[in-house]
Amino acid sequence: MTNYSHFNKLLGMIYQKAPLQKKKLERYLGEQTSSFFREAEDFTVQYARYLDSQNIPFEYAVNAYLKMCSDMLRCQVSFMRLGKYPVKVSRETFDNVYNNPQEMKSYMIGLAISQFLWTSHYKIFSFLKLALQNYAEHTTSYLEIGPGHGLFLSEAVNILKKCKKYIAVDISPTSIEITKSIMQELHANDKLDISYYNEDMLSLSLEHKYDFITMGEVIEHVSFPVRLLTQFYNLLTENGRGFISTCVNCPAIDHIYHFHSVDEIREMFSLCGLEILDERVCPVESLPMEEIIKRKITINYCAIVCRRRDNEQV
Repeated sequence: MTNYSHFNKLLGMIYQKAPLQKKKLERYLGEQTSSFFREAEDFTVQYARYLDSQNIPFEYAVNAYLKMCSDMLRCQVSFMRLGKYPVKVSRETFDNVYNNPQEMKSYMIGLAISQFLWTSHYKIFSFLKLALQNYAEHTTSYLEIGPGHGLFLSEAVNILKKCKKYIAVDISPTSIEITKSIMQELHANDKLDISYYNEDMLSLSLEHKYDFITMGEVIEHVSFPVRLLTQFYNLLTENGRGFISTCVNCPAIDHIYHFHSVDEIREMFSLCGLEILDERVCPVESLPMEEIIKRKITINYCAIVCRRRDNEQV
């Protein structure tokens, strides 16, 4: 890893501030290929440039990542003791997280860094990129629900060369501003037609349907994910494709809906008229699935979906 100076700097700062993370990260990184490290280095270089453009110290980003890890651990401990998520209603998460500029900024920047430091997040990110490549020829319109840190939208722009229209919708004003700023920095020379909406997706009336819809880590943040998935179905073109990610047994400061199994997610997709074309099941620990289920260890999940052919309406 001697040639990956920026990524090494990131790792060095994490190891210095949180020595207990070193062993797990080194085990994970020891399994990666050279292509992973090239991607991670390119990301770190670009993200450092973005942070600098926003006058955000690199150390702030490392601290934000470590805070997110600490918050997740605290929520996990509570979950194992009580058997339920720490947050029950969406209003609480809106007040404490989405509408809190300081908290949301830290959360999104920390989450962006996790894309290359958490094995499940990297697998999901890679799965999305592959799907975008597979459907790029047929995608002229793109909708992203909950762009968060903006990295998925940025990657969509990199890949979808025939796309003429992009829409980004997020309930958090901070998230929308972060997404705008990262797109302006990383795609300054691209002539893009992107519309940003700081609104609740369920309250927003969009006139068109979309060839590709991305909804990453959103449905666990709402009380009634069926409503959101039904909206997703209705906005997808007849031959369109969608990417959805979520999680099982994954307590967090803003997670409300508790999926207890992967089958529960699959059944909800089917209920909402969505057919799963491909999927990834990504436990956060390298253990047999029986042990994962028994111990209620977090499973990250993502799928490529389309409108089910036998489903005329939802």
